[in-house]
Amino acid sequence: MQFRKEVIHSVTSLEKWHLSTRIAEAYPFSQALLKQGGYGHHDVGFWVERPKRRGFSVIVATLSGKGRFILEDGTVFEVEEGEIFISSPNGQGHREETVGPEPWEHLWLTFYASSPILSSEDFDWKVYRISEVSLYRELASCILREDLHCTNESSETIELAERLLLLLLRRLFSSGESEEKARIRSRMESLWNEISGSLDQEWTVARLCSAMNCSRSQLTRICHEIYGVSPGWKIREMRMERAKQMLSSSSSSIVDIAESVGYSSPTLFSSSFSSYEGESPREYRRKRQQRAIRSDSASYLDQESGDRTPQ
Repeated sequence: MQFRKEVIHSVTSLEKWHLSTRIAEAYPFSQALLKQGGYGHHDVGFWVERPKRRGFSVIVATLSGKGRFILEDGTVFEVEEGEIFISSPNGQGHREETVGPEPWEHLWLTFYASSPILSSEDFDWKVYRISEVSLYRELASCILREDLHCTNESSETIELAERLLLLLLRRLFSSGESEEKARIRSRMESLWNEISGSLDQEWTVARLCSAMNCSRSQLTRICHEIYGVSPGWKIREMRMERAKQMLSSSSSSIVDIAESVGYSSPTLFSSSFSSYEGESPREYRRKRQQRAIRSDSASYLDQESGDRTPQ
């Protein structure tokens, strides 16, 4: 299957930011299968064309101003402050544009089709209403602001902001679920949050079953329904994503990182990491450090010239 390249036109944009690769590849955005995202104030003249059957969902949260969506079948509608537009990965192509006269301030995120935050039902597009506009704005600002710093504290702050943003989106998109399924999802989310805070501990399937008060087969079914993976794979994914974050933003030794994500043997950790990521922990760290150096140099030059990370 081939996807047409998106066309982006924003010559008169007032301000726009893209999420860096470092953010998109780190937990928890990577676990949610985020493709890319950004935040901006766009003046009249801004527009984006999204092709059909693109393989990812588009989520646009309007924080102020107005935007317009023009679908391939001729449907036209406007969104205003407090409205979130979401399109299906297999839905129509569409055009997004600023209505004016004020700039269109929006947060946009794209998720791959198998993302666990997306609804499994068949739909083309939907519009949701939110009341926490200032919270969405602050979370986006926090993530982008902290990304300028490569420290453990900034990485932890980014992770917390991302987790809250994803939680808001999950709750919004799952509002149509049955009470029972919503209750199970909430319990699962609490369990993964607990695991995320104690990855150095031993988390067996038996322990997970005990925490969820269900059998092994029930736990496996629930995980596949909600997340599309097995319980064991999900825990491994969390360990590896945390390790990637630490390798990118800390000077901790490989041994210390292995222990902090639940591996008593550095050799076993390196083998598991290489199988998951396709390269060794040392090689991953070396490449990310080189990328960070190039990114910092580019950011400095952009700030000196007044440029603010163009799309």
